[in-house]
Amino acid sequence: MQFSRLVLVLMATCLASCADPAQPVGIGTTRGGATGQVSAAIAKVVSSRGELQLRTQPMAGTNQYIPSVNAGQLEFGVANIVQLTFAVEGNSLFEGHPNQDLRMVATLMPFRVGLMVPEDSDIHSVADLRGRPVPSGFRAAPLFKVIFDGFLASEGLSYEDVQQVPVSGLSQMWDLFMQGKVLTAIVTLGSAAAKQMEAALGGVRYLSFDNSPQAVAALNRHVPRAHFELMQPGPQFTGLLTPSNLLYYDYTLFAGKDVPPVLVYQVTKAMYENPADLRVAGPLWAEFTTEGMSKDVGVEYHPGAIKLYKEMGIWPGQM
Repeated sequence: MQFSRLVLVLMATCLASCADPAQPVGIGTTRGGATGQVSAAIAKVVSSRGELQLRTQPMAGTNQYIPSVNAGQLEFGVANIVQLTFAVEGNSLFEGHPNQDLRMVATLMPFRVGLMVPEDSDIHSVADLRGRPVPSGFRAAPLFKVIFDGFLASEGLSYEDVQQVPVSGLSQMWDLFMQGKVLTAIVTLGSAAAKQMEAALGGVRYLSFDNSPQAVAALNRHVPRAHFELMQPGPQFTGLLTPSNLLYYDYTLFAGKDVPPVLVYQVTKAMYENPADLRVAGPLWAEFTTEGMSKDVGVEYHPGAIKLYKEMGIWPGQM
């Protein structure tokens, strides 16, 4: 009788523990913004497969969740390749704190960013910003201070050559730009912010960056793994009035090196097999391709992701 009761207890325990086979897994992200949107889409697509539940873990910024992924406290994270490179190498935003246990899982999509000015402005190049009021500081969003450093350096300038107007982050910068208190602003190509600025100012346009090897080298001293890319005007690109060189960098999904390969394989496979579901998540995914997931971005890939890419024949060297 006691044996039968023990069997029943064990069966009940097993049923309780096995009722939901989906394993909860965390993906570090920011609260809102592009990174939040990208992470939410990945979590939804992966979780819909039922093999595991991928849940977003929003934090104030990459400086919070990247170390958690590196330490094994969180399985995955999303960030642009600039921030990921800083984190791995322990430079710039992660000065003195290398996160060398991070591994790439997938390259996601390109982001293109530029400097916008009023359409009737007499500013036609970065060099024309000399002595003019521009946003600075970016206390709440330090990456954009780094990016602005790179923009200025590409044409031989620094913040000492301009009038610095402190801003906390993007929203304040955009407000001051629309008020005419700064003469330029960082704006993502195709973003809603560009439409807002066009409506407020009666017309806007992007500056075209110098794409010479010297300019790109100066940019990369501040913004690694980025380059300038010539973009053609289109109805979806507010402010892109002529062919212009804009900043280009990739968004990435990464994991800690000790995350089990089978788990990373499941996440990578779910994304690879469901690209249409990712693209319908929003315009940020418009240029996502499965072939581009294994792109070499200078950071070591996780073995679980490599396994999937080799099976699909898209690992560099197989293509």
